[in-house]
Parts: sequence; C-alpha cells; structure tokens
Amino acid sequence: MSAKFSIMAARLSVIAAVYAALTIALGPLAYGEIQVRISDAMLILPFLAGFGWDAVVGLTIGGFLANLASPFGYIDWVFGPIANFLAALGVYASKKIFGENIVGLVIGEILAIIAITLVIGYGELYLVFGIPWMVIIYVLIGEVISIGIGGTIIYGAFKRLRG
Repeated sequence: MSAKFSIMAARLSVIAAVYAALTIALGPLAYGEIQVRISDAMLILPFLAGFGWDAVVGLTIGGFLANLASPFGYIDWVFGPIANFLAALGVYASKKIFGENIVGLVIGEILAIIAITLVIGYGELYLVFGIPWMVIIYVLIGEVISIGIGGTIIYGAFKRLRG
C-alpha cells in the first residue's frame, strides 16, 4: 500500500467520522421534515485546496454512517449517501471547471443545495414518504443555511488560515 493511498484513506475516514458525529450529535436539527443539517456545511470540502476525491468519498460514507441513526430508517441509508455524493461531486466539479474562486464556490454551493433538495426533499420525503410538498421548501431553506452560509464561513476561514 502506497503512502499516498494511506494518507487519502486516513483523510476520507476523518471526514466521514466528523460528518457522522456532527450529524448525530445535532440529531434534532439534522433529521426530519424541517432540518438544518449543520454538517452539510462540510459539503464544500471538495472545493478547498488540498481536498478532492477523498472529501467526496468521505462525505458519502459520512452520510451513510450518519443516517444509520435516522428516524427514516433504511430508506435514508440509501437516499442520504446518494444526496451527499451528488452534492460533493457538484462542488468538486465546480472547482475543476471554474477554479478555486468565488464564482466556482457559489456555483458549487448552488449545485450542492439543488442536489440535496431534489434527492432528500423531493425524492425521499415527498415522493417516498408522502410528506406534503412544502417539505421541499423546508429542505431548500435548511440547505441554504447549512451549505450557503455555513459553507461560505468554512471557505472564508480556510482561506484566512491558508493566507
């Protein structure tokens, strides 16, 4: 096993663990029809310098682990990781296409917000569970708070730390 692979495995493991722990610790905010999953601010990690596929995979695994505690049960074990994968992939693609600048960040955040809203709000909660359509708006608002605001705060803090 190469050192590069070991470092990547360690990084994605830490990302998965932090995402899952934060989600479970803030459970009342993270699960339900009205949710602000603070840990979703981490979905911007693939955009940051030094992060890439390790963050995409870590966030996907973290979404699965976090949803083991979900009141929506096994259905959330499928939808959650898919949503995280698509959101993190959108953020990563935005960095690759637009660069590590504010335009790329905003486009990545919008893609992530749309992915979570469509997969969780529309697909899981509305279509599968039959929760009234307003749940889509609730998920959208929660993701704007967690990814749009929280992700931007993480981005700004990261930029200040990196100089």
